[in-house]
Amino acid sequence: MKRFLVGTAGHIDHGKTALIKALTGIDADRLPEEKRRGITIDLGFAHAEWEGVRISFVDVPGHERFVRHMLAGAGGIDAVLLVVAADESVMPQTREHFDIVRLLGLPAGVVAVTKVDRAGRELAEVTASDVRDLVRGSFLEEAPIIPVSAVTGEGLRELRSALVAVAARAHAEEREPRAIRLPIDRAFLIPGFGPVVTGSLVSGTVTRDQKLELLPERRPVRVRRVEVHGREEETARAGERVSANLVGVELSDLHRGMVLSAPDALPVSSRLLVRLELLPGSKPLESGSRVSFHHFASEARASVRLLEARSVPPGGTALAQLRLSAPVAAAPGDRFVVRRLSPVETIGGGTVLDPLPAPWRRRSGPDALAALAALESGSLADRLVLWVEQARDRGAGEEELARRAGVRPEAVRAALAAAIAARKIHALRRSPERYIAESALARLATRAGRELETLLRASGAGVGISRSTLLQRILPGAEPRWTEAVESALVARGVVAIAGDEARLPGRNDLVGADRELSDRIASVFRERGLDPPSPAEVAQAVNHHPKVVEGLIAYLVKRGDLVRLPGGWFVAKAAVEDVVARLRASDRTALEVPQFKEMFGLTRRLAIPLLEYLDGAKVTRRVGDRREIVR
Repeated sequence: MKRFLVGTAGHIDHGKTALIKALTGIDADRLPEEKRRGITIDLGFAHAEWEGVRISFVDVPGHERFVRHMLAGAGGIDAVLLVVAADESVMPQTREHFDIVRLLGLPAGVVAVTKVDRAGRELAEVTASDVRDLVRGSFLEEAPIIPVSAVTGEGLRELRSALVAVAARAHAEEREPRAIRLPIDRAFLIPGFGPVVTGSLVSGTVTRDQKLELLPERRPVRVRRVEVHGREEETARAGERVSANLVGVELSDLHRGMVLSAPDALPVSSRLLVRLELLPGSKPLESGSRVSFHHFASEARASVRLLEARSVPPGGTALAQLRLSAPVAAAPGDRFVVRRLSPVETIGGGTVLDPLPAPWRRRSGPDALAALAALESGSLADRLVLWVEQARDRGAGEEELARRAGVRPEAVRAALAAAIAARKIHALRRSPERYIAESALARLATRAGRELETLLRASGAGVGISRSTLLQRILPGAEPRWTEAVESALVARGVVAIAGDEARLPGRNDLVGADRELSDRIASVFRERGLDPPSPAEVAQAVNHHPKVVEGLIAYLVKRGDLVRLPGGWFVAKAAVEDVVARLRASDRTALEVPQFKEMFGLTRRLAIPLLEYLDGAKVTRRVGDRREIVR
């Protein structure tokens, strides 16, 4: 069954609620005050099923004082039922409501000219002509205008057929791949069940016992029961009015404007990049102005920072960043409305381009503006590639991108497949995927080669340096899994070679030239001193070279196997240690104590103990109390 959401719009007392009741048999006025005063104050709801289409109605108040409530209900609807009374024609709130639904980007609708039983056919035709003038050039220009009477039933059958036809023709964006989103427009308590929220399910499905989260607070909740139009269901689907009984939250924690979504599926932000549009009859909007911002059922104050000019003229558009007084859960493509704070009036609206933009800086130039403008016309893949490029060295995770785009992670993988095949983007880490742009990886490759050369020259460390040192220099503070993934990519590019814990320049496995000659001289000093090894400072003096360079080459000689590092920081020629091992194993001793070991090899105690500890670790000797057994 096709599901379709229709919202009413129109001036107060033009018969919106009466018309909905005549169509569905449901009185959408639910508040005692509404029934007492005979006007709609807050949102009302009704539904009907005609010709295989389930149509949900959101009935909005028409009084100018309740436009905020109208805005809360208009977000998420698929089409509008614009109601104009034949005996009053187009009125101020008719115009404002029409401006609002146009700003919200609705694709279709139907116009009902009501109260024809009072006004007569001639007046109804004049009203229809006024409506045609109002909607000329808009999405309602070709919409049917149907004279109806909620009292006599005239035109109701034609109106039903027109609504079904609009639903049948609808080619709305496929909702299912997008994240679950239920903007909350009402919250109340049912004794014995707990708190219940209602709203129009914009995308996804909500099922019983599903774990969701409340935005913007990111409070985890569980759905105990689901109702669609007052009937308990296992699953509610996009395009339906939904009631959800929640566990894990109190009624006092709930309010209109919150959003139910899958955990971590939508971004929450107080800064939005938008394309702003002013109504033709509005005054110019200056950069720095404060406005009232309406997005689905949420409302916040917003400071407008224009990015291309100092002001927006009436009927004009501009790229802007909005700084909100409270965070909202928005996704690219979402529509919003802005109202002037004083006097209170609707002045425009627009489209969210990026819910998590970087702060705009004055030095940002035309290229940056061009990239931001591309968010409007580009596909999901274009937006994702731009965001990966903006992430630079740190890359962008699949779940992070999905959240920012308001889609599911599998949609990110599918959208980026072509960019990965073209090597414009690289997936460097799996489970979950993390992506980096080719431009960023190329910069890292250049930086890694430069840093490796610099570190080798500065430390005299031989042919390589510590892998962790190099990674810390090119990716400071990055998490280990990401640095390892980048390192693997750099190795694949032939920028770095890895040998154990060392990073080396590719093809450089040993020293050459002056470095090789100096290392040989250092090794010779150690061989000559045998079991009376010199300190690094003494070696530096012996070879007449800088101590830091000598220390680096000593470390290199240890790695190459020419020297042995003993506990306590002693360095001894490997040949001297091998001679000790050979003489121990050739002797007729089975064990010896420290004094005997010192006497046998002419050692001081300060070297004898570290050497014995090294031999223990090498399983040449085994310590038993104060004695060492010789392992043969």
